[in-house]
Amino acid sequence: MTTIVGDFRSGILVSDSRCTGGETWVPMTKVFRIGPDLFGFAGSVNERDKWLKWHRNGRKGVRPKLENFVALQLTAAGLFEISSDGLEMLIERGFHAVGSGGPAAIGAMLAGADARQAAEIACQVDIGSGGEICVFELNEKAQ
Repeated sequence: MTTIVGDFRSGILVSDSRCTGGETWVPMTKVFRIGPDLFGFAGSVNERDKWLKWHRNGRKGVRPKLENFVALQLTAAGLFEISSDGLEMLIERGFHAVGSGGPAAIGAMLAGADARQAAEIACQVDIGSGGEICVFELNEKAQ
């Protein structure tokens, strides 16, 4: 239950910050920088952490078995969706969204919203998305 929105055209990845568990939710970071790339994750936090460990270890060994996992990867070359089965698909239209709020965010972008606005709209209609909207720039300089 998440909204991750990527826009290659503007070089940003946007996320909500709501992580649900039981009867409540806590704020959580859902976008990570690995090298020059940004990765935004929806699905199981446990599966995200397994994938991150495998990826940060140079993708050595067997890829973790994942069932409730989807990610967006924003690179200088494009925007990619990474699915549970390992498929890494280039998003040719240049923008996309994943998670429970993904369809609402895509609809908002098709209607002219930018990535941040799309995430905000998704949070208004998707019960699984909310909290602070976080914007990450691909070319942000380290501080």
